[in-house]
Amino acid sequence: MSVEIILKGIAWDHPRGYEPLRATSKAFSQLHPKVKIEWDIRSLKEFGDMPIEDLIDAYDLITIDHPYMGQAYADQLLLPLQDRLTKNFLKELERQSVGPSFRAYYFDDQLLALPIDVAALVAASRNDLISRLKLKLPQTRQDLFDFYKKVPKNYSVAWPLCPTDLWCTFLTLCAQDTNGDFIKDREVDEKVGANVMDEIKHHLEFLHPSSITWNPIQVLDSMGATDEIVYAPFLFGYTNYSRKGYSKNLVHFSNSPVNPDHSISTILGGVGLAISSKCQHADLAVEYTSYVAKAEIQEGMYTQNGGQPGNLAAWEHEGNNEMCNNFFSNTLKTMQNAYVRPQHQGWNRFQEQGADLLHNGLLKNTASAQIVKELNQLYQSLD
Repeated sequence: MSVEIILKGIAWDHPRGYEPLRATSKAFSQLHPKVKIEWDIRSLKEFGDMPIEDLIDAYDLITIDHPYMGQAYADQLLLPLQDRLTKNFLKELERQSVGPSFRAYYFDDQLLALPIDVAALVAASRNDLISRLKLKLPQTRQDLFDFYKKVPKNYSVAWPLCPTDLWCTFLTLCAQDTNGDFIKDREVDEKVGANVMDEIKHHLEFLHPSSITWNPIQVLDSMGATDEIVYAPFLFGYTNYSRKGYSKNLVHFSNSPVNPDHSISTILGGVGLAISSKCQHADLAVEYTSYVAKAEIQEGMYTQNGGQPGNLAAWEHEGNNEMCNNFFSNTLKTMQNAYVRPQHQGWNRFQEQGADLLHNGLLKNTASAQIVKELNQLYQSLD
């Protein structure tokens, strides 16, 4: 039977991003022989920064980050899903949410995407080296400074601190220090922000020199290929590196260091699957989106094809934890206490420009109070 309907999708450029979507699309087409789903890919930076309005004309299915929900709602860029899926199905997905991930794709009572991939900043370690060097993984941010002193000189600790990831680290530490309450009326608490920037500068004194330009994939690629980096305290986790055979060395993942005075862990990441408001085959697109999000697909086909699932059933699945060396069980506490970024209209522009502002300030060693003051001036200008 010939294909009569083609749905176009846009994923992001990592096997975790596109392989499970290709696999689920193939399975979906076997159920719907007249339908074919084709996927293009974009870079990780484009995934975080590219405006949705640049994609809705060309693509039916869009992988998206939850801070875009306010902009998408205001400009009616995405198809609302709450009335196209049964209440029982939505209740089940919410019950199976990994931390706050399901609610993160709502804006003003409109559900604009389904969580198919969930992440937060977690810690990565070479446990073989940690054991050989008789090191103990830090549990708090203060423990980190003691940990640095015990790492032998021919080994390193790394953080991904390119602009995008510096931004995520900055928000994480601010959230940890205030239990998530540090932004009011489009203004970052200047004292909290300045203290966090001072702390990041202090950490930089002990980190691998490439940290300031690396993203998580570059850190994990280095950990997977060489013995230089033993630990990374804050990066978006990738189950791929915890699976045997993906890289030369196995990387283990655990909960990131915290501020023990508060319950917030780290910033929520992950991927939602959304549908363009201009999609000509909305019913089929909704059917595919719900197919990918449901528990049996998430815990089976999606994870088995390199995905990092967005459904709690997949995270608690014994076989998945065995396959990924307990990635899921060892980081679930972080996920359950994750900080959700603001989602109001304009946040995505502030996020992109604010990340560059923080990074430039760090490179120039600008006074932390001045950096945060300029950050708030930017925030207000985008109101």
